[in-house]
Amino acid sequence: MGIVSLREAGEHAHRILDTVRQGARATDDDEMARSWTRCLEQHRLHPDRPHRPSVVPAAQLAQRQERLADVIDCARHEMATLYQQLADTESAVVLTDTDGVILHMVSSPAFAEDVTPLGFHVGAVWSEAEAGTNGMGTCLVAASPVAVRREDHFFTRLTSLTCSAVPVFDPQGQMTAVLDVTSRSSLQQQHS
Repeated sequence: MGIVSLREAGEHAHRILDTVRQGARATDDDEMARSWTRCLEQHRLHPDRPHRPSVVPAAQLAQRQERLADVIDCARHEMATLYQQLADTESAVVLTDTDGVILHMVSSPAFAEDVTPLGFHVGAVWSEAEAGTNGMGTCLVAASPVAVRREDHFFTRLTSLTCSAVPVFDPQGQMTAVLDVTSRSSLQQQHS
């Protein structure tokens, strides 16, 4: 993982705080400004004071995976295919439930090992309340596709990542999961 300098961290936090103070019109991407506002005002997070996302206990993770077993089974092959199409070993394809709990992940072992210290692994909760502005959590709130590029992330320590997430709806139109591609690339992948 790239190391963020103290100066860069301070600049990132300052930009987020200024944007929220000035309102959403201060940025081209209103969704990110709304997310940053939620992170600061509702969730009481601070961009340069992150905490690791919480992790659900193994028994609870198993229950969540069982509850969405059909979705995971349907998505498993498609996730692996998407990962192969991306041809990027510095990426992961992730499926979460509607609480932002990572239920299934396809990535290279090296990338998985690198992002685990960030709390990016199966069982971790990536809602906005836990992980700030991020692809999975912000997609859950927006209920629509979201792209969170490096500096769009709320927490400074996540600014080396780019995420693209889409909601997964059941036949009744209810959101049932989120599919996310996270990578170190600064460019949105064509497949994303």
